[in-house]
Amino acid sequence: MSNMHHFRNTGDKAFKAFAGGNFFKANASNFPALAGLAVQGLDLAPGAVREPHSHPNANQLDYCISGRGVVGIVGPEGETHYLELEAGDISFVPQGFLHWIENRGDEPLSFLVVLSHEQPLTVELSEMLAGVPNETLANMYGISSSVFERIPSRTVVIGGGQPVAAEEPRYAMVAAE
Repeated sequence: MSNMHHFRNTGDKAFKAFAGGNFFKANASNFPALAGLAVQGLDLAPGAVREPHSHPNANQLDYCISGRGVVGIVGPEGETHYLELEAGDISFVPQGFLHWIENRGDEPLSFLVVLSHEQPLTVELSEMLAGVPNETLANMYGISSSVFERIPSRTVVIGGGQPVAAEEPRYAMVAAE
């Protein structure tokens, strides 16, 4: 068993390039030395977002290598955190919490992510939404099903890439009625 792994250049499904950045990972399947944890890398272009997702079997520790970004976290009973990180900062996401990483800066953002399971499961928000019929979503929220027709039926993983205008609020909170 090797104790060394070419993290960014694996030549397999562990590295994925997207228009807004790159996503790469090491876990027990491509780096057997990782017992009990996994490591992921994330590079995001300005304005890009690592899709909201959760890990039902792992906690997550984020380390900001370079750039400036926001880690958003949503937990039980509406608990929310919007953590602004810059190079050298870390954040923690508890197991099962919905979370995402966003590049809100003008330069590329690079993160190293450590997960507390050697084969972490990931449930993407786009997968959840694609699995629920538009009619069900429309009924639940009391709005037209046509609103949901624009939601992609494929996994997004990294999206965005359009910087937010300076005059727009960074976070809009909508109160439940």
